[in-house]
Amino acid sequence: MNALLAGLTLLIIGDSHVTFKDSLLSVLPDEFTRQGAKVVTYGVCSSTAADWVVPNPNNGCGAAERVGDAPIGAPNMKPASPPPITSLIEKWHPNVVMVILGDTMAAYGQNAVSKDWVDEQVKTLTYAIGKTACIWVGPTWGQFSPRYGKTDQRATEMASFLKGEVAPCSYVDGTALLKQGSVNTIDGIHATPESYKVWGDAIVQATLPELEKLKDAPPAPAQ
Repeated sequence: MNALLAGLTLLIIGDSHVTFKDSLLSVLPDEFTRQGAKVVTYGVCSSTAADWVVPNPNNGCGAAERVGDAPIGAPNMKPASPPPITSLIEKWHPNVVMVILGDTMAAYGQNAVSKDWVDEQVKTLTYAIGKTACIWVGPTWGQFSPRYGKTDQRATEMASFLKGEVAPCSYVDGTALLKQGSVNTIDGIHATPESYKVWGDAIVQATLPELEKLKDAPPAPAQ
């Protein structure tokens, strides 16, 4: 085990990109655990940012919890509310929270993004995270499909808008990590296992320097 992140407790929350086997739920906890961190991951399919503050049962498309690099079982397919971020911070005392959200708020297939709504969503979550250090990972590229209507243009718009919204969290632009057109998907949004591995590895490399600095920071109390 590489002890680069020894002493760091990392809490990862997100949408379907961290809910299923062979997604970021596989890649990120495995690699950050190898780097010496204590990692706890929660994914709730279709969740938006404010859902992690004011619990809102989703449509039952999947929810998962993974501690460290424990084996990944089948997701809970019953309608599930994300656990409130304040309770997760109180339970796990993370040095840093990593948020992986963006696609669920991008209004794919609609004429425009409601920027006021996204602003409210993001600010609700960042306020609840409070003084705990935070890294927000925005969406990356997908492929157009009638099911979701994701386009490169909208992904770029959402990624750019989030950059100015997520403070005091630092921001990782998923579209800047990978080349446009390089992400293969199974349905337009959700990547193939191979593309999730590439995206996950890129997230790890982009965040390791900041995580290494944060490992010695005392966990902040929940608000």
